[in-house]
Amino acid sequence: TPLHTSNSSKTISTAIEVSVIIPCFNNSRHLEESLQSVADQDFLSYECLVIDDGSDDASWDIAVRFSQSYKHFQAFRRPDFLQKGANSCRNFGAEKALGEFLVFLDADDLLEKDALSYRVSKLPLDVNLAIFKTANFSGDYNQISPFSDLIRTGQGVQDYLNLFLNYRIPWHTSSGLWKKSFFQKINGFDPDLQRFQDVDIHIRALAHVSLKLWVDNSIKFTSFYRKSEFHQEVTLSKRMFLLNQGFVFLSKLSENFGQSILPKTSGLAIYLAFRFEEVMQKSEVQKLSLFYEEHISACRKELKWIFSLYRIFSHPSKFRKGLSYLIYRFYLLKNPLS
Repeated sequence: TPLHTSNSSKTISTAIEVSVIIPCFNNSRHLEESLQSVADQDFLSYECLVIDDGSDDASWDIAVRFSQSYKHFQAFRRPDFLQKGANSCRNFGAEKALGEFLVFLDADDLLEKDALSYRVSKLPLDVNLAIFKTANFSGDYNQISPFSDLIRTGQGVQDYLNLFLNYRIPWHTSSGLWKKSFFQKINGFDPDLQRFQDVDIHIRALAHVSLKLWVDNSIKFTSFYRKSEFHQEVTLSKRMFLLNQGFVFLSKLSENFGQSILPKTSGLAIYLAFRFEEVMQKSEVQKLSLFYEEHISACRKELKWIFSLYRIFSHPSKFRKGLSYLIYRFYLLKNPLS
């Protein structure tokens, strides 16, 4: 099977301004709908790169069919020398991209028909990351809700950085229009992270000295995040995997920014403790506390409550889950924008 396929006779008559990059792994159920939302764009100066991550369903065939039917599409397989995962696929797509700007779309999400034309038309000069609003949907595309209510007029880079550090996510991966040169300057997505990768890249972007951010505060949605059954189903094994990914993410933050950044992530620790309480045994509590013990005095009081709770109740239970949930809700109530 070829690494890359495209219609060699096709040409794109206009210069490419935007490259839409879609990583794909066994997404045949929704991939065609997602690719069609890109093919239906009312904007001509784009390309769409689909990067397959070793699918064993019909995903590759769908990607090839679009590359043969639409001149804007190309299909690639992730090279074997790259680490498996969506992040490697995204970075590989960025390397291949000809556009000055990049949009990252998941293989089950959608773009509004005028997403690219709207984003390009609104983009101020000398901006290397522009953010646009995303909506959630489940089964019915016509029943949508905002992905987040944390994009507010008057907020700046530091405000949004604090939100991401505390796992208060103001926008989705598909919300961004990245200047390719800036994306590459911050080394793209981290291939070692299978979760928290969107939070990680935005923290690194927002903390970078050369960032020039612009956020669209209008009510218009240009992308749509599908809340699939896979994302909503959480087994004990999946909870443990996600918790361990949280530990990897905290280690990466410490390596990249120094341990002094950890108290700023107190909200993330509170979230991890509540969200994955069912698998938070003594060893996991110890792992989490080790990140914060040297700086615990600078952490939010709610995190100190969490650690006190876990010292008293050392094993998961409905009672401990309820108390950790109350602490998490109190944190959200007292810190609505941090």
